[in-house]
Amino acid sequence: METKGKALDGKVAIVTGGASGIGEAVGKIFAMNACKVILVDKNENRLNKVVKDIETGNCKGVYTDVSSEKQVKKLFQDVMNEYKRVDILVNSAGRDSLSPPITEVTMEEWEKTIDSNLKAVFLCCREAFAIMERQGGGKIINMGSTSSKLASGPGHSPYRASKHGMMGLSKNLLREGMDKNINVTVINPSHVKTPMTEIIDKGLYEENIPAYLDGWLDEKEIQEGIHKSCIEVDNVAEIVLFVATRDSSVTIPQISIYPTHKIHRYGMEV
Repeated sequence: METKGKALDGKVAIVTGGASGIGEAVGKIFAMNACKVILVDKNENRLNKVVKDIETGNCKGVYTDVSSEKQVKKLFQDVMNEYKRVDILVNSAGRDSLSPPITEVTMEEWEKTIDSNLKAVFLCCREAFAIMERQGGGKIINMGSTSSKLASGPGHSPYRASKHGMMGLSKNLLREGMDKNINVTVINPSHVKTPMTEIIDKGLYEENIPAYLDGWLDEKEIQEGIHKSCIEVDNVAEIVLFVATRDSSVTIPQISIYPTHKIHRYGMEV
C-alpha cells in the first residue's frame, strides 16, 4: 500500500521488533512511503538481513534491548543526534507467553513477559513523548492484542496482564498528549502470521495440546494449526500506515483486527 504523494516523506520513525513479524512489515511499508525508518531489535543478524532486503535506502537497523533503560536512552539520543527529530514510534517488540494456569507460572516467565511487553513500551514511550513534546507533536502506535481487553482463554496470564497494562498506559498517554499534538493509538490484532505463532504451533502440535487449552482452539485452528489460520502480517502493517498518515487533528484511539473465523468468539467486543 503506497499512499498518494507518499505522505511519510521526510518523517522519521522508530519501529521496535523490526527484525521479524509485524515490525519488519511496518518497516518495509514505511520505507516504501519515503519514511526514514530506524528498525530496532536485539536479533542483530536477522535485523541486518531485513535492512538489506529493504532496497529504498530509507532504513537502518539498530541493535537494542528495549527492556533496558540504558539502551533505550542511548537509542533515542543517537536518533536525535542523527535525524534531529522522531515523528513516529511504533512499539512492536514483544513476546507471547502460552503459559499454564497461574499456579504454575514461574517468576522468570512473568518477568520476561512483563519486561518485553510492558516495561519496554513504557521506556520507549517515555523517551519519544519527551521528544515529541519539544518538537510540537508526533504519533505513538502501540501494538496491543485482542488480549489487551479480553481474557479469551485459560492460562496465558503474564501475556494478558502485560497487554492490559500496555492498554492502560496508552490510554493515559492519549490524554497527556491531547493538548500537545501527540496522537496515541493501540492496534489490537488477534493471532498474526509471525515467527511467534510458528513457535506456538510447533509447541502445540508436536506435543499433546495441554488440557487447560481444551475448548479454547476452534475447529479451523485445530485442523490447520494456529499459524495458518492467522492474519497476514501485511494487513496489520497497512493499518499502521493508515494511522501514521492521518492528519494530527484526527485521533484513532484503537483499531482491532482478527480473522473472520474468530468473530463467533469476539463479536464486536474488541
